[in-house]
Order: sequence, then C-alpha cells, then structure tokens
Amino acid sequence: MRKFNTPLLLLGGLVLLFQSCISYESMVNFQESRGAKLTYNEPVPIRNPNNIRVQVNDVLDIKIHSQDIATAAPFNLIPAETVGSVNDPNLYQLYGYLVDEAGNIDFPVLGKLHLLGKTKEEAKQLIFRKLESYLKNPVVNIRFLNFKITVSGEVNRSGVFSVYNERVTLSEIITMAGDLTPYADRTNILVVREVNGNRTFARVDMSSSNFFASDYYFLQQNDFIYIEPLEAKRGAVRDNSSKVLPFVSAFVSIAALIISVVR
Repeated sequence: MRKFNTPLLLLGGLVLLFQSCISYESMVNFQESRGAKLTYNEPVPIRNPNNIRVQVNDVLDIKIHSQDIATAAPFNLIPAETVGSVNDPNLYQLYGYLVDEAGNIDFPVLGKLHLLGKTKEEAKQLIFRKLESYLKNPVVNIRFLNFKITVSGEVNRSGVFSVYNERVTLSEIITMAGDLTPYADRTNILVVREVNGNRTFARVDMSSSNFFASDYYFLQQNDFIYIEPLEAKRGAVRDNSSKVLPFVSAFVSIAALIISVVR
C-alpha cells in the first residue's frame, strides 16, 4: 500500500483552505495603533472644519429675502411663490447661478460678482453688502446645487451621489454607497479632489482613528473616491474551476486528518 506524506498533505489542505481568507483586522475601521484606546468620555475638538469654497462651474442657488417681497423680487431668478413647485433637482439647477471660468456669476441688478475661492459665508457677506443700497435688512441664502461625489471600487453600490447637505463626511458617502465590501483595503482609500484648477490625490487610512482628523474627513463637491481591493481578492475571484476549490480543499483537509488518525 502506498504511503502518504501526512504532514505535507495536511499542510497543502490548509493552504488551499485559507489562501483566500480575509483577516478580521483588515475588515475593521478606526483601529488604534499600538494598543491605544479611544477616550470615550472626553470630547475631542474638531480641527478639520468643513470650509467648502466656490469653484469654477459650480451652480449656486442664491435666494434674496426682504420684508417687502416685491422689492426683493428683481434679485431672484425664481419668484418666491415658484420655489416650492420645482421638485426636480436637475431642473432646479437650470435656475442656479453658474460660476464661469473667471470665477464670476451674473447677478440680477448687481451685475458680475466674483465668488471664486470664497466660502458660502464669505459669498453671503459680499452679496449682503451690495444689497444694502437697495433693500432694508436683506437676507441672503446660498447653497450648492451641483454638490456630487463619485464612489468607485470595493463598495456594494458604486455611483455618483448628489448631496444636499454640504457637511458630508467620507464615512457618510461610503454608507450611501452600501458600505465597503469585505475585500476593501481600508488602509489606502484614494480621494481625488479639484482645488483652484488643480487636481490633488490623497490616501486615507480608515483603519485608524486618526482618520477623523484628516483633511479629507469632510468631502468637497466633485470629489472622487476609489477603494482598492485587498490582495486576498485575487484568490477569491471565481471562474468555473475555482468554484469547486472550497470543496476540494475541505476534502483534502478531512482526508489528511483521517489518515493521520488511522496510521
């Protein structure tokens, strides 16, 4: 009777069985390095404020209000009574102010306004000061109509997501994309961002709690998020032959165990 090399057979079975397994640590976000633990009973100051700035090709919704509705009407693209009837976000963008290549918008009565690089609050103050000559105690409301973020890679539902709350985080947008898959590399998430005509590239490590202090914790309009796969996914990509791999590996492991017992 032919003798089997039991240890070698058992080792081979274990290799086959675990070659595409994913470690628990690679699937956990916000881990602490060197065994440190978060201090849950102490508040942590937010040191990465979300200052969204106006960029070229942004579409802005700007509404002017005053005690006298008729006096404020010439400063609005959409009459106040029409605002509530526009429910389609794509159609609503047609009534927004497009920031041109020079960073300007054409505003009723006031003419060209340079808003490039300004935060929403800075833009409001600029318009407010110019309106004081025409309106008593004007109220200026501004929001972005084209705030969208693209998510691709190891998420359960990739796509382009329109966001109406400009204070959106990387964690929130990944949740909107159906969360990360088990094969997502949480330590090396790519964020592509456009700032002042330049494209920047950054890597974010969501496995560490330092992620909360990152400059990319809060997202900006038109950010592109790409989640790379772990190396383990290469062994998990299934074709017609690999579908039987779990059964073969399990059989080899059981056979090796039986042989080692009956010897």
